[in-house]
Amino acid sequence: MKRGKNFILFSALLALLAGCVKNDLPYPTIVGEINEFAVQGQTQMKIDKATATIAVKVADSLDLTTLKVEKLVVTDGMTVTPDEEACLDFAHFPDTGFVHADSLPPTADTRMNFKKPVTFTLSLYQDYLWTVTVERDIQQRVNVKNQLGSALIDKNTHNVIIYVDSLLQPSLRNVEIETLSLGGSTATVMPDPRSVTDFTRPRTFLFTAFGETEEWTVSVAYPPAGMSFTTVSAFAKRACVSGVTRTGMVSARYRAKAETETKAETDGEWQSVLASEIEIDEEGNFTLTFTHLQPGKVYEYELTVDGVTEDIKTFETEPVQLIPNLSLDDWYKDGKSWYANLDLTPDNYFWDSGNKGSNAVGEANPTSPETSDVVRGKAARLESKTVAGVFAAGSLYTGTFGQVVGLSGASLNFGRPYTGRPSALKGYYKYNSGVIDKTKAPYQDLAGRRDSCHIYMALFSGWTAPFPVNTNTGTFVDLTWNNENLVAFGQLVQGETVKDYTQFRIDLAYRDQTTKPTYILIVASASKYGDYFTGSTSSVLLLDELELVFE
Repeated sequence: MKRGKNFILFSALLALLAGCVKNDLPYPTIVGEINEFAVQGQTQMKIDKATATIAVKVADSLDLTTLKVEKLVVTDGMTVTPDEEACLDFAHFPDTGFVHADSLPPTADTRMNFKKPVTFTLSLYQDYLWTVTVERDIQQRVNVKNQLGSALIDKNTHNVIIYVDSLLQPSLRNVEIETLSLGGSTATVMPDPRSVTDFTRPRTFLFTAFGETEEWTVSVAYPPAGMSFTTVSAFAKRACVSGVTRTGMVSARYRAKAETETKAETDGEWQSVLASEIEIDEEGNFTLTFTHLQPGKVYEYELTVDGVTEDIKTFETEPVQLIPNLSLDDWYKDGKSWYANLDLTPDNYFWDSGNKGSNAVGEANPTSPETSDVVRGKAARLESKTVAGVFAAGSLYTGTFGQVVGLSGASLNFGRPYTGRPSALKGYYKYNSGVIDKTKAPYQDLAGRRDSCHIYMALFSGWTAPFPVNTNTGTFVDLTWNNENLVAFGQLVQGETVKDYTQFRIDLAYRDQTTKPTYILIVASASKYGDYFTGSTSSVLLLDELELVFE
């Protein structure tokens, strides 16, 4: 009994002391982020880590109330708590991230109602709230006979204004609707657009899909005097004017504008646009190009369409925006790792490679300066090799290396801020194409084939930070036009050995003539599938004298 009483007293004393001890050890801060996200029928997706929001578009034929989440890749270690009200089966929604819904247990249910914004809470030591907004990707089009320009569609007020040619359409009582698509491919429309011809006043149409009805007001009018239906977009050394023609008769002239009022008005000689510089499609949409312009200069132009000459207008060309060390002459060694930069200060740290990860257990440097085999100065030597049993492709990219992830993966920050719009990337290269001797899923069938080098350039809009690549989870930049942030893209893939330095030129294809980028991404690799740990340990790519072309 005595021993039992002493034990109780001792335990009580320990509890009292424990209550007096204050835990001052702070919890570490690990930011919870959604790195990849996908839902059923997704057509577009944009992750904004600065605001912890995701905007998704899905096919317009899908019901938003029962969409299946197909991918949810989050920061390692995070617990996921979805919006309980939005889940069709909250108890069986996974509490961790997942690469694909097919990899989950059969009992898992990732269906959610996305009619309203849906939240996900990521938790480890702190909670991080993310909001996902999903909308149907409705391609809205409105066309009437004798229309001028594109219809003005206001998605917020559900109003549409269409301008028509007063000569070809002298009355608004017999307007012929050719296309009226505002509610998606599955929507029904009331009244039938073919029965509505009198637009002397605005007309109302009801579009019904998935049990919901939207009311749209459509107005047809004549344009006010002096209204233009053309747009101009100026690059550094060229400018494009777009519009619509009924007859195919389009012409224009342009000249440099006087820099000061004291100069003569004829500061520049008028130049006419050549016929070869005007493109007109089957629907009458035209694009004409002013060429041989000077960067950062104001020009004026006069446009004539269908016999009507518009007032003289002006535009200003963009300045030529270059990036550091395109010659690849500057190299800096920090510890064991080589960098293709003058130094690692913010102004000069523009390029990086996988060297830091490859040098974690030694000094491998798959990417290094080449001093003997060059066009001039120095060049970049990208050599694929095995490092600690793991295939490492020689690479060079605009951005920064993040960190080693897991046993063989890495995180990379792709892209650097940039607002210019070059026409092409050119330079010189040599390449030894080795036989692929290292493979990993899903490219095992490439074993024994010739390796390929890959050089590409892309411009992106909407990026406010570099793109977080993760080779461990297979998170890479989408380089297809499905990526709404992709402004321009061009690439070179070479699967044969090039023994002597050869000049290359990669022309950029632009999504449109108006969107301006916020980030630039240039990537070169000695092994095209190096991100997937597939390639040849004999492949070597030499790069020298890169140049951005502005035309």
